Amino acid sequence: MVTSTSAPPGFSPTTAAIYIFNLIVGTGALALPHAFQEAGWLLGSALLLVLAAVSLVTAGWVVEAMAACNGILTVHQSISDHKISSDLSEEPQEEERNYFDEESEQGDATYLVKTDLAGQVDVASYGAAGGEGSPCGLTRQLELADMADLLYSGLGRLFFSLCVVAYLLGDLAIYSTAVAKSLRDVTCTSASNSTLDTLCWDSLPLTRSSAYRLYVVAFLLALGPFTFFNLSKTKYLQLVTTVMRWTAFTAMVVLAILRLTDPGQAHGAPSLAQPGNMPAVFGVSVYAFMCHHSIPSLVTPVKSKSRIPAILSLDFLVIAAFYLLVSLTGIFAFAEVPDLYTLAFKPEPGSSPGLLATTVDYFLALFPVFTLSTNFPIIAITLRNNLEAMVTSLPMCSGLGATPRRLLFPLLAVLPPTLIALATEDVGILVTVTGSFAGAGIQYVIPATLVYLARRRLKEQEELVGRPLPNPLASPLRHGAWVAAVLLWSTAAVGLVLTNLVLKAVQ
Repeated sequence: MVTSTSAPPGFSPTTAAIYIFNLIVGTGALALPHAFQEAGWLLGSALLLVLAAVSLVTAGWVVEAMAACNGILTVHQSISDHKISSDLSEEPQEEERNYFDEESEQGDATYLVKTDLAGQVDVASYGAAGGEGSPCGLTRQLELADMADLLYSGLGRLFFSLCVVAYLLGDLAIYSTAVAKSLRDVTCTSASNSTLDTLCWDSLPLTRSSAYRLYVVAFLLALGPFTFFNLSKTKYLQLVTTVMRWTAFTAMVVLAILRLTDPGQAHGAPSLAQPGNMPAVFGVSVYAFMCHHSIPSLVTPVKSKSRIPAILSLDFLVIAAFYLLVSLTGIFAFAEVPDLYTLAFKPEPGSSPGLLATTVDYFLALFPVFTLSTNFPIIAITLRNNLEAMVTSLPMCSGLGATPRRLLFPLLAVLPPTLIALATEDVGILVTVTGSFAGAGIQYVIPATLVYLARRRLKEQEELVGRPLPNPLASPLRHGAWVAAVLLWSTAAVGLVLTNLVLKAVQ
């Protein structure tokens, strides 16, 4: 069942560009410098740019599939209305009759469905911005789940649900790990804190590893209960998070540059390329460019739909340049970059910097705690809802009562990520696995298959109505070979990551 909504009130292309930029730049950027240090600065930079280009292509395919699905639904509704009207009419009418007259909120297009005396269906449009003669556009907000329901078979819908659930679960595990690790590294005061087995505090018999696990449990107890309720992210929370994010990233870049210009500091000397560590850059980069699951809600309200491809292109170009700036300044400024880049700025034991430097250091070290804690309940509730929808769609679980649902699915949403965080504190591994497997499915496989099926279904609709239905938001990469190339690329890359993980496990 496809459940779509009308497009929300519109906003300008500039606003859309800012929203998309803020959506993409997040936790993934904090894991990039470490991945660059492992793979080499030249190989890391090249791979990042390639992955940015592929992600831009698949983001364009999501937009194209949305427009095509809008056209498919419009034609389907028009034909259904025509059949209903024909059944209700006792005798043919000699005049032309309108069965569907819809005008989008943005005024982009008004579609008319007309029938002639022979009963043929004709879809016409007037006033369509950039797409005259076609019902394809963004008049409805269709999420990825809506398009999956419309285009996929039962097996495809199951794959889609598993991808979303796995990605959200990985997200929560990364959040729990990053927050607990940041709190542990900031609060531990023992001078000999280089290993996990050393004491966290000289006055307590508690190792750094045990302290980390205590923080994981504390994080679960503090934010886990919110999963049993419903929350919505307010614009004020978004504003505060955005300001904190850009304050932190700006400070990181400035401090790294200042460290580079200080001859008294130890600097990094990264290699050009280490191909054996390339899978780390792949997984982290996929995670760092992830926005495809939220594209529908961000581009549908844009007033000037024809500028959406340019908005996406500009955003991906600027973000790729920003990622290179953060990563390259980091690996050349620090001799050793931690898997969570903010921890490179934590105050050194025994040092006595000034008040301003200490404040900035603590702010950066605790940055994941501030930002990820606000997102955790929202992601957990989203995972809870997806798990409930997936499980209760099974015949054997369809009769599950309201009380078991309220208890079971929140626990299923927060306990597995917590167990993963308790098992490992390696943020780099978690980001690599989440990005390489679930992330590759959402960012590559799902957009490629959606656009392929949408094109095929739209072609069937053209044959049905007897006229072309051009898509004004179609990607310039329309040949099926591009879809096959992206699917092959994702398969090869995921296979490479899996092989690398297996080799590391057996060593």
